[in-house]
Amino acid sequence: MIALDSAGFAYDDGAPVLAGVALTVAAGDYVVVAGASGSGKTTLARLLAGMTGADAGSAFNGAITLGAETVRFRGLPDDPRIDPARWSARVAYVAQGAWGQLSMMSSTVAEEIAFGPANRGMPAQELRRAVDDVAAALKITPLLGRDPRRLSGGQLQRTIIAAAVIQRPEVLVLDEPFQGLDDDATQDVAEALEALRRTGTGVVVCAPMLPRHAPRGARVLALADGHSVFDGPLPEARRAGLRRFGIGTEGEPLRRGDDDASLPVDPAGPESIAIRGLGFRYPREPGTAVPPVGLAGVDLSVQAGEVVALRGPNGSGKSTLLHHLNGLSRADSGSVAVGGVRIDRQPTGALAATVGYLFQDTDQQLFERTVLREVSYGPRATGLRKADAARRAAIALDAVGLGALADAHPYELGFVQRRMVALASLIATGPAVWALDEPTAGLDGPARHLLAAVLSRHTRDGGCVLMATHDAAFADAVAHRSVWLDGGRISPDGAPRRGASAGPAQPLG
Repeated sequence: MIALDSAGFAYDDGAPVLAGVALTVAAGDYVVVAGASGSGKTTLARLLAGMTGADAGSAFNGAITLGAETVRFRGLPDDPRIDPARWSARVAYVAQGAWGQLSMMSSTVAEEIAFGPANRGMPAQELRRAVDDVAAALKITPLLGRDPRRLSGGQLQRTIIAAAVIQRPEVLVLDEPFQGLDDDATQDVAEALEALRRTGTGVVVCAPMLPRHAPRGARVLALADGHSVFDGPLPEARRAGLRRFGIGTEGEPLRRGDDDASLPVDPAGPESIAIRGLGFRYPREPGTAVPPVGLAGVDLSVQAGEVVALRGPNGSGKSTLLHHLNGLSRADSGSVAVGGVRIDRQPTGALAATVGYLFQDTDQQLFERTVLREVSYGPRATGLRKADAARRAAIALDAVGLGALADAHPYELGFVQRRMVALASLIATGPAVWALDEPTAGLDGPARHLLAAVLSRHTRDGGCVLMATHDAAFADAVAHRSVWLDGGRISPDGAPRRGASAGPAQPLG
């Protein structure tokens, strides 16, 4: 059992959040901590994981109870310190953003999954069996010999979850665990969590929205602006009017504004993206029988004014295809043209003004000291003077609702705000073609609607968008059509060849 009783938590002498918030998780519980961006759910998850932040200037006033032990904090420098090794042996934590959780000391997926229990002395034979079992449960056995740094976003997410599940913790805390997963992978993860619950593990899942499906007896703690606004069963949460706090339900239709600005209109422009016979092969990695999925004879055309959703299971080649639009990958055969110009021989840096790329993990794109400098970088790189680039950046920040945060450091912002900074950087640079990799991952309801409006404005101004996504509701709302990619090939019948992204996951209970 774990319990959190928070009188308040403050970052760097800022305003307290999680004031008067209490949460108790017993053995076998399933608790959803739901809240829009800035609600405090990630802070709560980190506290449960024993990360009180005292070593980074944060102040926590409250208590955390794990089993029979209670640790009390007063927000003072002499507060006790939680031993991370002892705590993590009992409370496993999967943070938001899989790339940042790689150990960087493992050459294969199997080693990455085994990293924690190996360091705790699990015997080798037992460890191999445990790795095989968790990999089978999460359907990642074919990945065990792969380099984790070369996985797709969804494959890496399952690997990081496997590394937590293998520890058989008393409590498992996951921040956005289903982010970037196709429907089959989502179901696999849900079933693995359910198996853990049946053995007594308490599960806490943080998410910006209420889940479509959850085990019977699931509870919801809803947060808004650092305070609890609901605490009770999931069915009651769906009737509690939480949309006024920006908390919707996964999979529901995109909510429109009065002007329906996000509705797609029929494109009527010339061809902006022309992909003909595109083939790409990854090299075979040591210890694997076959190379990762590449691309095989892909043909795709996107018109000016069009949004096309690129869909398909994890590892099907969606990100690989997007990488060919801005030179991150180079074709082995076929051609890629943007605006009528073949890009295969152009340097990657020269394509920034033509193709804007939004990474699945947008934190990989942020490197400047302030938000304004970050968003100004692209326009400066295309040749604009500093003052002109700053003006364009300010307009882009206003478009994504971050105008007041121009002087903040990007990494002082929340997850959704950081994604919006990356989007503003793309807007400010001004390319006509946007390549977006899972653009709605981790976004709350208001941010999803804002993104839809931004895409609508871009296409109405003659731009086009190719976005890889597992978000069926968002794709249905903003895309003119969906293209299915599976095994590196466009599915000719317009649907996936297997069930991976064809429909919603089934309820567990």
